[in-house]
Amino acid sequence: MTEQRVSLSVVIPARDEERILEACLRALSLQSDPVDEIIVVDNGSSDRTADIARSHAGVVVLTEPRPGITYARNTGFDAATGDAIARIDADTIVTPGWAGAIRRAFEADAGLAALTGPAGFTRLSTGDRVVGRTAYGLVKAAHEVLIGNGPVLYGHNMALRREAWEAIRDLVTVGDHVISEDLDVTFALQHTGQRIGYEPDMLVTIAVERTLRYDKIAQYRRTNRLTAEKYRRRRLESAA
Repeated sequence: MTEQRVSLSVVIPARDEERILEACLRALSLQSDPVDEIIVVDNGSSDRTADIARSHAGVVVLTEPRPGITYARNTGFDAATGDAIARIDADTIVTPGWAGAIRRAFEADAGLAALTGPAGFTRLSTGDRVVGRTAYGLVKAAHEVLIGNGPVLYGHNMALRREAWEAIRDLVTVGDHVISEDLDVTFALQHTGQRIGYEPDMLVTIAVERTLRYDKIAQYRRTNRLTAEKYRRRRLESAA
């Protein structure tokens, strides 16, 4: 059975992102199926991040002074009014059909709790030509094998129903830098029996050079392990 139109909010946590936020917001404004709400959460920026966000008509700017992506994410998710809440990073460039793909997936499947999709590399992509999808897909597949779960929701390209967020809000960790916050959301949804889907048309490009640095990779390996341990303990506690 097809649902009624799903309203869509987009949340963008941002701290000192004045160099890249403009392109992110411009891409959101060019959606073939426009989003209903865009929320930029200024997480204590010392630059013009908030001013750039306010310069775009219809963009809601919230301030979250507590440093940390989990605080900014929760502030944005809690304020979002859409039936579905999408989350991207300030360096994410959504393709024109991105919002429409999210809506179609949720409208076609009432049991779907959350979605993720593919990505390419912004520096190599021009116009409708998205380069790097295969490499990104291989890295994503390898990561899902390593952690034993998939699909994984990544902060640069995810969406979940409002009720799915409400079901896990008190389960995810807030303010703890030893947790991978997007993996935490993924595991929390799975822990509560909610289904995550993969939508090939939910396509974005990302500034992969911001992530593929030795220090970042080492940090992700550590926080991924600790996040997985968190949910192993929860499974053991539930079985006891």
